[in-house]
Amino acid sequence: MDLKTANRLQQLRKENGYSQDALAEKLGLSRQAISKWERGESSPDTDNLIALAELYHMTLDQLLGGEPSLLTPPQPSPRQAAAVAQPAEQPKTEEKRHALHGKLGKSLFKFPFPVVVAIVYVALGMTVGWHPTWLVFLLIPIYYHFAGACMTKSQKAFMMAQPIPEVIVTVFLVLGVCAKLWHPAWVLFLIIPVYYWLVAVYVKKPKNTQYKNRPCGPFRITGAVLFVDLAAKAVERE
Repeated sequence: MDLKTANRLQQLRKENGYSQDALAEKLGLSRQAISKWERGESSPDTDNLIALAELYHMTLDQLLGGEPSLLTPPQPSPRQAAAVAQPAEQPKTEEKRHALHGKLGKSLFKFPFPVVVAIVYVALGMTVGWHPTWLVFLLIPIYYHFAGACMTKSQKAFMMAQPIPEVIVTVFLVLGVCAKLWHPAWVLFLIIPVYYWLVAVYVKKPKNTQYKNRPCGPFRITGAVLFVDLAAKAVERE
């Protein structure tokens, strides 16, 4: 390396506030290697030249032969300096996780709930009677819809995935079969659209929600009504 380039490397190091030890640590070299560069006894290889250019915020041409005015690293603007000084603000749309997210949902899916319901049905059927004990099977879809809701990531997705239609159908059938209150128990179905309206209006919607593809709202209401109709016809036949 010629003496002019060696002096330039020494000048750049001092202008950027590095000692030989500090620069050597930055580049992963020894202080003796830096000293040899600046005395012209050896030359930095291509990788080290690129590392020096990035460290001094300049191109290779400026590093090896640029004007002194180009050697000073560019000063950040006030906006950039403020962005570096302060951590980035969390986006307001970040999903608000609910307390039941994660482990509870997985545990609920692993639990053999249908087996427990079948055992309860057999036990009650042999002691109390098979009808209307069959209503306990309505707890299965409620259970798994709630487990699915626990797997969602946001509060709104959790609320939208709740088994509200299934719960309403179950309560309606229990009142109708056990107490013959088919009317006015049908009024309970008005709770379903009111519930989803309240969630849609009063719970903030985050980005990347997972409830968009979940069967809810009109589809689950329609299924609930059809199920109730079939169940009512079955009861009338008996």
